[in-house]
Amino acid sequence: QVDNLLIKGVGGRPHLVANGQAIWGKGIWVLAGDNITVDNIEFSGATVPDENGAGIRLDGIGMIVRNCYFHNNENGILTSNSLDGDILIEYSEFNNNGFGDGYTHNLYIGKVSKLTFRYNYSHHAYIGHNLKSRAQENIILYNRIMDESTGESSRLIDLPNGGFSVIMGNVLMQGNNAPNNNLVGYGLEGLSNTLSEFYFVNNTLVNKRSASCVFIHLASGVSTASIKNNIFTGTGTILNGSSVSLLDNLIEPIISNLNFTDEANYDYSIMSNSPAINGGINVVSVNGVSLTPTSTYKHPTDFEVRIMNLTVDLGAYEYLSPVFIEEVLENKIVLYPNPFVDEITLKGIELSQKDITIVNSLGQSYNNLITVVSTQNKTTIYTNKLVSGVYVLRLKRENKLNRFQKEEGFTIIKR
Repeated sequence: QVDNLLIKGVGGRPHLVANGQAIWGKGIWVLAGDNITVDNIEFSGATVPDENGAGIRLDGIGMIVRNCYFHNNENGILTSNSLDGDILIEYSEFNNNGFGDGYTHNLYIGKVSKLTFRYNYSHHAYIGHNLKSRAQENIILYNRIMDESTGESSRLIDLPNGGFSVIMGNVLMQGNNAPNNNLVGYGLEGLSNTLSEFYFVNNTLVNKRSASCVFIHLASGVSTASIKNNIFTGTGTILNGSSVSLLDNLIEPIISNLNFTDEANYDYSIMSNSPAINGGINVVSVNGVSLTPTSTYKHPTDFEVRIMNLTVDLGAYEYLSPVFIEEVLENKIVLYPNPFVDEITLKGIELSQKDITIVNSLGQSYNNLITVVSTQNKTTIYTNKLVSGVYVLRLKRENKLNRFQKEEGFTIIKR
């Protein structure tokens, strides 16, 4: 058992094919140590006698999975119930994992402290869920989670024990073959986690299941449910369970009326005539977590900065007019390197310390640990006092087109 390992594929993505083999009867890799990072590895074919094999089985505490691909396993990722540890999963794809019994999934996160799931593509789970998590805290941001035309997942997102949960900026699509009619379930196996707070903001939900559909099913007794700035399209019941206002969302049974860019190929970004444009409202932060989307999912397994033109649009994408895009391109910032060690550079702009904020996922600022130096159309941020981790770099600068101050955000990683 070794802690704090980095296991990374180089020179291409190594592909681990189980071929009937397993460690301790659990899966391809069993992570017994704490805080292990797995980067750029492909896992497939995990099967074990109890039909619960995993590409990665986490028996330790804490884990980062980045740039990985899990497919055709009984579980993509399966974790133990340590009641502790943070799990970060990003830039990864999960496809066709599940034994077919409804108890195995693309991802099955147990009773851990926190799950952060972002910039991922989880699709075609075999009968089970595309994402299931019993974590006390769930931060699910800017993912594409779909059945598409042939998928038959039970749910797109299942949070069976509640918890403090923020689901923001995701593209969610249920196909006609789904055996379970609800896209998102919350607390349906009992609200046993410490908190039962559900924040569902700026997501795009599309239903193609003709039999019946419940977009969101909340257990009774949820203490807080905030459902704002979302697009619900396709037929079905929007909400079952705890009472909540749905006034600040766009509900449109006819999918074509949303004017998506390429609905046939699951591109649910919006065009200039979409009724979602400028339909959003400001949503305040909660527990230090911002509920204003700063990114959009970019296919496959990536993100782009979400730039808002005065008023936030409804759903997971922002429409930018050609004039606004031209202005953005004229003022494009190049940020490098990322990940970084002790300094990060912004090419194409000169900013002062007051124009820059570095925050963690809870919105806590670390500006007292950085130094900013600007010269010759370049800004360098020195970060030697900053500990390793994932942060958001926020910049404020003047928009040359109409002189208002705009804020941009970048996800940055310090090694």
